[in-house]
Amino acid sequence: MHACLLIPEIVKLIFTNIHIYGTDGSSVDFGDYSFQRVARRSLAALSRVCRSFKDIALDALWVKLDNLEPLFACLPRDLWTMTGDRKLLIQRPVTTADWSVFEQYASRVRILGNTDSDLFGGIDAEFVYSMIGFCSQSLLVPNLRTLYCKGYHHVLYLCMRYLLGPNLIYLLLVPPSEGLWSNIMPSVLSGLRRHSPQLEVVEFVGPYAMCPRVSELALCGLTRLRKVTLVLPSRGDLSWLSRLVGLQELRITFTGILPPLISQFRTSYLDKLVIRSFNLTSSASSVAGWVVPCRQLQLVPAFAESAVAIERALRKLDKCLLFDVLEHILLDVVLKPVDHIDNAFTLQTFTPLMRFSCLKEVDLSTFCMSLLDDDALGSIVKSWPHLECLHLGNKCFWQLPPKITFRGLVALLSTCPNLRKLGLVFDATKVDSPTAEKLGLGVCNTKITSFHVGCSPIEQPLQVAVALSAVLPCLREFSGVQSLLSRGLDRMARVAMWEEVLEHINHTLIKQKQESNGTVTRRE
Repeated sequence: MHACLLIPEIVKLIFTNIHIYGTDGSSVDFGDYSFQRVARRSLAALSRVCRSFKDIALDALWVKLDNLEPLFACLPRDLWTMTGDRKLLIQRPVTTADWSVFEQYASRVRILGNTDSDLFGGIDAEFVYSMIGFCSQSLLVPNLRTLYCKGYHHVLYLCMRYLLGPNLIYLLLVPPSEGLWSNIMPSVLSGLRRHSPQLEVVEFVGPYAMCPRVSELALCGLTRLRKVTLVLPSRGDLSWLSRLVGLQELRITFTGILPPLISQFRTSYLDKLVIRSFNLTSSASSVAGWVVPCRQLQLVPAFAESAVAIERALRKLDKCLLFDVLEHILLDVVLKPVDHIDNAFTLQTFTPLMRFSCLKEVDLSTFCMSLLDDDALGSIVKSWPHLECLHLGNKCFWQLPPKITFRGLVALLSTCPNLRKLGLVFDATKVDSPTAEKLGLGVCNTKITSFHVGCSPIEQPLQVAVALSAVLPCLREFSGVQSLLSRGLDRMARVAMWEEVLEHINHTLIKQKQESNGTVTRRE
């Protein structure tokens, strides 16, 4: 054996990477179950090939399980049987020897569950409770650090207590039914701070709203908590959130359309806040009593509203969520926006955001910007000189043609020299190369390699290619033109012409490279 393989740290690194790169050295998709089977077989073989490999290989083999089935299947074969529908049934009482076998492997598991399958797999409830009854003073998986609990039979809810260990740092829970939050889980979750005081991330997600009181019992007292995801009724009292003093990221989905209660939630700072709701107006009403400065703010309403309503909602958010520390803002709409002129943004719609000069990222890609002209765009971006990412209206096909032209694009690039990601719908039908070169004189952005043009109208691909190459010399692709939200009679024609633009740009680059190589050869 090579001397390097006598060093446990090197062997551990090799075996751990089998999960990532397999045995042939190629990176793989973790969702590829055929690869997972090969990786597990390789690790199982390594655990048997050399005594010094055994424990390290077994640790790598058992570090992550999709459900508890493999652990129960490792128990002596006379203890259980498998039915035709792959259900594991217990056949005799559990003994000390059985528990020793279970414990040998269970202590190696660090990550349990996923977001797609039942935590207990096909294990019969009687089998589970027999093991729990035998280890009533212990945990089923004592060294667990990450637990994904998507769903399981309601008779097994008490078993969760035997998975909440002192080393747990991440918990995701998706209830299988609405009644679970109100009738079953409070007694289990209220002990989180006692059973799992190291928790840093807790996500309660799914279609069912959680009682705010249950959330409070579960989360308050977790002193290491950094990230929380909640689904809560719009009329719940959320003042208890102020007690989560170390919180860095908060994601809340408000359910229902009833007028919310005014909750006094105050915190000194959040790194990221995400709010999902019925519409932006309801979001503003839900946080009317909040004082939550945040660096990143994402507001994701289900339904679109008029531009006037959005402006009004943004003004209500001022000094509630909008503070000078804001650097990233995203407004999105879950359902397809209504293509109506009342929903199109104007300069007035942007005014509540224009005082935040520290903004680095603005994403309004699902809103119509067709009423903005070059001057309006110039006024807006002058307020954001540090902008690095900007996306305006590029996810949808808008019937109302855009007023922004190549001149507005050049002004944007000139005002925001740090821009590295850009999505913008603009009128590319009236670009001619002499004018473009004159307008773009002195403006050159080398950071942008991909341009999300949406379904920008275009007629002359060659002239557009020349114009864009002058101001975006590192441009290598156009994206976003085939969005699922895009609809229109000439959409495919526009897609084809933008592909032609890219072909012209690539052809020019190849030609320039060949000429450069030829010049170097002649000099030599």
